[in-house]
Amino acid sequence: MAKHILVVYNPTARSQTRADKWVGEFVAEITQKEDFLVTLFPTTAETRPADLVPLLKDPIEMVVAAGGDGTIRTALAALAMAKSDIPAALMPLGTGNVLARNLGIVDEKFFSQPLANAVDALLTGVPIKIDMGMMNGEYFAGMAGVGPLSDAFVNPARHLKTRYKMMAYVVALLDTITKRPGVFKITTGGHSFKVQASGVFVGNVADLGLGKTADIKHLFDGKLDLHILDPKELKDYVSVGFRFAAGVKDVSMPYYVMGVKEVVIEPIPRKGIRSSFQKAAQKIKNLFLKEQLEPGESPRVREMMAMIDGEEAGHPPMRITVIPNAVTVMVPEAVGKMLRDEEQNAVTAAQIPQINEMRQNEIRQINEVNQMEQDKSEVA
Repeated sequence: MAKHILVVYNPTARSQTRADKWVGEFVAEITQKEDFLVTLFPTTAETRPADLVPLLKDPIEMVVAAGGDGTIRTALAALAMAKSDIPAALMPLGTGNVLARNLGIVDEKFFSQPLANAVDALLTGVPIKIDMGMMNGEYFAGMAGVGPLSDAFVNPARHLKTRYKMMAYVVALLDTITKRPGVFKITTGGHSFKVQASGVFVGNVADLGLGKTADIKHLFDGKLDLHILDPKELKDYVSVGFRFAAGVKDVSMPYYVMGVKEVVIEPIPRKGIRSSFQKAAQKIKNLFLKEQLEPGESPRVREMMAMIDGEEAGHPPMRITVIPNAVTVMVPEAVGKMLRDEEQNAVTAAQIPQINEMRQNEIRQINEVNQMEQDKSEVA
């Protein structure tokens, strides 16, 4: 019997390949390899996760999310809203492909082919449960953020991402050098503290593209990671740029990370302080672009926008919580094997004390029997 799959795709996702060309080739490839019945659902700018929920029932047996991080978020959010166990396979057609990279579907190298492992993950992959985050009632699969560095994930125009791919983000990130950092009140675990930062991110993924190696176990550990970034010098911004441009992992990044289950991020209505380097960069920018602040211009904190998975999502304050085991996704067979081996090794390691205790009991019993035999021998 044919397996019925629902392909949710973004017709305008052209960062990797034209969607209309990709969809035809994709359907032809998978139907040649297995017996599939395919239903196509093209998204629009107005598509919301709730629009997909009525479709997530029999006979659908798998959802294919094809597009950038925003399209993938929409499909996974729908599955989470429906509390569905239908697995989702990811076809990363975007620029960042954050979740696909952390699932091992996309290689971390800059020049890797994003779709190289995607079809194999669909056909022969392993289903695993992963967590999702929720910000102000909206699900996210990869990360939420606020601040100038967060804005850089949203700001690059589509034609720039199509033409320059990850370099479009590099340009946007470097442009944040002249942006004044924000001041935030962060509340988590019953405690509050204030920080100055150019970017505050809360991610379910280990690798935000900011210098930390992907670790798939972060996706189902029941926690989110709070990242606080405050780059000040040229070398700090170069580190960010190199991470995006070349996939460099072993760079020193000026940021702090802690695990959280829930967190509230609120901007404080006062301006952050630029470093000496940032002030110099601002003067140079003003000189060449003649960009001066207009009288009465609103403070930076009033312009802040919240971001989830590379898309604008309202404004702070941001109330974020983790949703454990929210959805099922397909990962490459090799990744599934690695997780099984690690789980088996963990079980074996946990059994070692019990095994040692059993052996000690056996040794004590043997010694007791030997002692009894020896006592009998002495009496005789």
